[in-house]
Amino acid sequence: MSDLTRIIGKNIRIYRRANRMTIDTLAQRINKSKATVGKYEQGAISMDVDTLYEIAEALKIAPTQLLFNTVSEQKETARGAGLSGEKRYLYQFDGRTNRIVKSLLVGAGDEAGSVTLFYDIVSFDEPQRCRALYYGRRRVHDFVTNYFLDNQSNDIEHVLLCVMRSLDRPTRSAGLLSGISSRMLLPASAKCILSAEPLTENDDLRASLLLTKEDMKLTKRYNMFMVEQADF
Repeated sequence: MSDLTRIIGKNIRIYRRANRMTIDTLAQRINKSKATVGKYEQGAISMDVDTLYEIAEALKIAPTQLLFNTVSEQKETARGAGLSGEKRYLYQFDGRTNRIVKSLLVGAGDEAGSVTLFYDIVSFDEPQRCRALYYGRRRVHDFVTNYFLDNQSNDIEHVLLCVMRSLDRPTRSAGLLSGISSRMLLPASAKCILSAEPLTENDDLRASLLLTKEDMKLTKRYNMFMVEQADF
């Protein structure tokens, strides 16, 4: 089996599970047998371009999302343009459950800036074990990067992630994640950190994610929920 066939198969399984979709359901949506879809996921057989697009449409993602390594591996298997997707590690603190919530952003590296958010995951190596799956696009500016994301299982929720580029630490940025709270069904924004590498989940990270007195002063002064770049 080729590296690309295996990568595509692995990603089909990841996105299918993240969408809480069975192999039977995916097979029905693309008019293939369950056995054929199973072989796609195992990387045992390749597929034509039309089938790749049909699978991507059924999974509500861009076809390019299937072409690169979504999770890290011990050896480099992806060669060629478009096969090494950009990953960002997203952290926030949930005061309702008193825990750090980690998520994974995966970019396709295409001209449209396609990106997938695996929200509230158990492990970065298993992003399919997420509480919610979002898909959308990214727009990069000089000092700000905006992510516009749609919840794949809830049409009413559209998330905006706005992060400010840090001049002191270019691999890490603070920002706001805004959407609808699934528990309280109210508009909500959370302070977050976006990193180019996984961070150690300790008291220092927790402190960086908590709202500071300066954050609250800005919010009260301007009657807007605002956060400053954290010293992390």
